[in-house]
Amino acid sequence: MRIIYSCYFGSYLAVVAASLHLGLIKGFDPNSFLELPYFGKLPESELGRIYYVGKDNLGREIYVMGSRKVGEVIERALKGIASIYNMGEESLIFINLLPYGNAFYSIGCFLIHRLNLKTLGTLFLMMGIKKSFEKIKRLVDKVKKSP
Repeated sequence: MRIIYSCYFGSYLAVVAASLHLGLIKGFDPNSFLELPYFGKLPESELGRIYYVGKDNLGREIYVMGSRKVGEVIERALKGIASIYNMGEESLIFINLLPYGNAFYSIGCFLIHRLNLKTLGTLFLMMGIKKSFEKIKRLVDKVKKSP
């Protein structure tokens, strides 16, 4: 079983969710987020690439990826490929975190990626993640409990 957490760039919400899933973080802590593997470190030119983060306590492989606004299309494609290779669609769980973004998150991403204002952008980004954190945590808990 493979679980892929995805968001627009793959390096913010997806990394937070994957890290929650693996127990690398427990709560909202911006300083610990900055130390997470891949947090803010995936180049935009690598959108669509799948990055391995670790294995959970059930042996499921956890990944992150950036999918811009086409997460649903990528999910169907990945499940189709899994089916073609007789892996079964159930061998993959794709979690699109794009709906968990908000205005603060979007402003932060814009400031970081378009205006290269990393300090200010990170401040907005963290405000956005804080606003969505409990929803993301509930989603991850639900995924962790799935068979």
